[in-house]
Amino acid sequence: MRHQMLDVFGDLPGWSAIASGQSRLDLGLEAGPNEGPALRLDFDFGTDGGFVVARRRLSLRLPGSFALHLELSAQGQARGIEIKLVAPGDENVWLWRSESFDFQGGWHSLELNARAFAFGWGPAGGGSPDEIDAIEIALLGGGKGSLWLADLRLEDRTPPERPQIIASDGPDAPAWIELDCGAICDYSALYLTWETDGPHPFRVLARDGSDEGWRRLYESPHARGRQNAIYLADGCSRLLRIESLNDRLPLPRLLDHRLSPAADARSLEEFLMRLAETSPRGAYPRWLDREQIEWTAIDRPDGQTPAILSEDGAVEVGRAWPMIEPMLWTGEMLLTWGDCTIEQGLIETPLPIPQVIWRRAAWQLVITAFAQGEPGWLYLGYRIARQVTEENPAPAKARLYLLLRPFQVTPPWQRHREIGGLAPIHRLAWEEGGLWADGRLALVPLLQPSGVGVGSLDEGPWVERLAAGLLPQASAIDDPNGLGCAAVWFDLELAAGAEETVWLAAPLGEQAGQGLGDIAGETLALRLPHGEVPLEQAIAEWRGVLRIDVAGGTPTLLSAPARPYWDAAQGAIAHVLINRQGPALQPGPRRYARSWIRDGAAMAAALNRFGLVDVSLAFVEWYAGFQDTAGRVPCCVDDQGPDWLVEHDSLGQLIFAIADAWRFGADPARIAPLWPAVCKAVDHLERLRAERLTPEYQTPQRRACFGLLPESASHEGYLAHPVHAYWDDLWALRGLKDATELAEALGDEVQAGRCARLRAELAADLYRSIEQVAAAHGLEDLPASVELADHDPVALAVALGLVDEGHRLPQIPLRRTFERFIARFRAMHGPDPVTWTNFTPYEIRVASALIRIGWRAEAHEVLGFYLDARTPPAWNQWPEIIWRDPRAPAHRGDLPHSWIGAEYALAVRDLFVYERDSDRSLVIAAGIPLEWLQAGPIRLRGLPTAYGPLDIEIAPWTGGALVVQLGGDLSLPPGGIWVCPPLPGPLFSVRIDGEESRDVDASGARVRALPARLELLA
Repeated sequence: MRHQMLDVFGDLPGWSAIASGQSRLDLGLEAGPNEGPALRLDFDFGTDGGFVVARRRLSLRLPGSFALHLELSAQGQARGIEIKLVAPGDENVWLWRSESFDFQGGWHSLELNARAFAFGWGPAGGGSPDEIDAIEIALLGGGKGSLWLADLRLEDRTPPERPQIIASDGPDAPAWIELDCGAICDYSALYLTWETDGPHPFRVLARDGSDEGWRRLYESPHARGRQNAIYLADGCSRLLRIESLNDRLPLPRLLDHRLSPAADARSLEEFLMRLAETSPRGAYPRWLDREQIEWTAIDRPDGQTPAILSEDGAVEVGRAWPMIEPMLWTGEMLLTWGDCTIEQGLIETPLPIPQVIWRRAAWQLVITAFAQGEPGWLYLGYRIARQVTEENPAPAKARLYLLLRPFQVTPPWQRHREIGGLAPIHRLAWEEGGLWADGRLALVPLLQPSGVGVGSLDEGPWVERLAAGLLPQASAIDDPNGLGCAAVWFDLELAAGAEETVWLAAPLGEQAGQGLGDIAGETLALRLPHGEVPLEQAIAEWRGVLRIDVAGGTPTLLSAPARPYWDAAQGAIAHVLINRQGPALQPGPRRYARSWIRDGAAMAAALNRFGLVDVSLAFVEWYAGFQDTAGRVPCCVDDQGPDWLVEHDSLGQLIFAIADAWRFGADPARIAPLWPAVCKAVDHLERLRAERLTPEYQTPQRRACFGLLPESASHEGYLAHPVHAYWDDLWALRGLKDATELAEALGDEVQAGRCARLRAELAADLYRSIEQVAAAHGLEDLPASVELADHDPVALAVALGLVDEGHRLPQIPLRRTFERFIARFRAMHGPDPVTWTNFTPYEIRVASALIRIGWRAEAHEVLGFYLDARTPPAWNQWPEIIWRDPRAPAHRGDLPHSWIGAEYALAVRDLFVYERDSDRSLVIAAGIPLEWLQAGPIRLRGLPTAYGPLDIEIAPWTGGALVVQLGGDLSLPPGGIWVCPPLPGPLFSVRIDGEESRDVDASGARVRALPARLELLA
């Protein structure tokens, strides 16, 4: 194998040092092993942790199989070491990481082959680097010391494409064939072309030399067909042997063979991506074409684990389960998602009952998915329609295929634990009228299928075989490689203009492991009459939850331009309900199927404001149970228990979530038992602040941290280097404010006084720190943390929204913070956008802040942009990350991301009404644009507020006075109700119930009694 020296460390110019926060890195040269030169890295992480990086620029094309060699020695302390390969443009990174590296040892050799470098991040989404322009050596914080590097070189370990056939026991029907690569090399897959079709089970063996025994790499008991492709995980040898598994089925004559290098397929998913490259588009799921895929969640409002439906119509019933994929034979061709134009829809907006529509020529396939029943069942409808055309007047035969294959809906770049990529199937069987996969009931046809067959991907290209009419015949299969596949098909005959619907059902959650009779009873076991499914019940259930009263009138009446905003907000609320697991609010159905108190506090607030306070309170009651005896609140809880990563915003968020449920009408009998949790959280907040009230923090160097909460990683940008984040302190202020209110409501005067004092002290220290940091760094806007003095309007927006401290912040820097945000927003999304890679829809939160500072047009600009940014638009949802290239195979968080959806719902609700703490008032219509009223009326009845349900009706504006009517069963806020609708000019006069009013300001008029009728004239 060939070696290439990358650096002999004779000089320093090619290297640069990078250090985070208070960390330090110095580079130098000195003697290394064998009297050669070495690069010395002297690192010191100080007291704050962080990281340091030594970066070497070089332009290098990597071979298909390679190994990186390096001599290292270390003395000191660090948490770990990383070696990164950085592609041109610095967007895509592959890395090797060790947290067990010996930082006290002498010189030793490190050898890392191509497989050792996992994909780190970037729009590539995976694969292997074929070209790099930098290598980075990173050390992770903790202590100080030195690291020495020497003899950095690259070894080419690429195999020959066609190894020499050196032996077999016969050319026509051999029992075995041996291949010789000429030297030990790294490979990933073997591709074989045979002379004849038919079954030929075989195994692949390997060894490095003739004096060693053979080791097994792969067994393919279901191999058949003229072509076989075999993934060889961790393949490394000189010799390969292909050997028949059955004496009665010798190998066909081998016509061709090819061995691919390690970089071609670093995983089974990447191997299948290689197969997809040479297959018809649509033969595999979209993500195997290295394209991003969208999906949405399906469940009842009080379900447990949702199913997900892809934009192409594939369904994943359970978390990390195999997908169910439709395909349609039209008599002329087999239609897959790759052959059709596809659109997404809802059966009725905004109900979360999604549909996917395929269209190709005269054919249409409509896929509908919904959940119903207790315990829950997923129902899947496939409606096949054929249009009337002059070319096709006669009836036509069609066949609907439903495939179960070992793929998840979510792609491998979404991986977390078992989520993302493949879903191995080791056993398949058709039993009891249902298809079973690995002991779980996968699907039950509600119409007698025309056929069912199972097989394996090892049999060859499955979809191409179906297109050729080669149907699987077996009713059960065991596949040691987890590549089992199944097909259920329905033969149909459609006249022109006719349609047929096929329904399937699949059990949701744990019930899938029980017998069909145990979980379905005779209703499903005997199959429902054609079309008799509980769709109307599902529609009625969602209408009720979302307060869409079709029979009793319309409580919500919105003009045409306003309607999509409200529908999107209601759809987002529905996704909050769908994503939850029992009482646990979770921001996603798959990757983010965990419960964070940060996300949960925002989702609970949105639920309260859309009339679902019981759901919000159930979450708080559940989460409070994980608080420890010291009062600490975990940042996150999942099926493995609480996560105690230090995130100090959790305390204030728990208190807020309890108090917010109380404000919006939660049963006081359920709030009182939560008061001890509030008190423990306050106690812990006080202890944390005490750590920053010592003399050390009164020195000039540390004065900006005095009285704040300690460093934490509550912001993702602070994970590598925790800082004193003002986000934490703002949430602590909110929590102490709410603890004061709860104490007063419960008659605990001592705690009320204590919480009010703690809040005042923290507020004084926080606002002094903000001014001090801004002055020290010469900032014109507000900093987000002490150490970084960073610009983060998305984080600071919470100060004006749920935290409601905007009136206490310095107003000129506050406005400049959002002026800077709007300038960047327009630069990215305007008519001539600057270059950008991705952004996060958490920015939606800024709209609420803009409403509160009176920037109606800018708030509407942001919300309108994010309305259009729904992914896909019909499903009323957003991911956590939006990439410039929407098909880039890159991590996107989860879909639907219900914390982001909750932020959208909160911002839309703020357009119509929001609570204002500064004067304890309600503010009406401060975000509604005039265009909405020019297009028609707005009416909202029973809109939940902290003071009770509110009725708002605003007449269409056609010139002259704007008429607003208010009512509802609410207690008048102490500060009254401010009505601030859009007007074509400055407010000139206001009449309330026919009387002139002088209780006005530049933005609107105040109402002090209900009901009220206002006439506002500009």
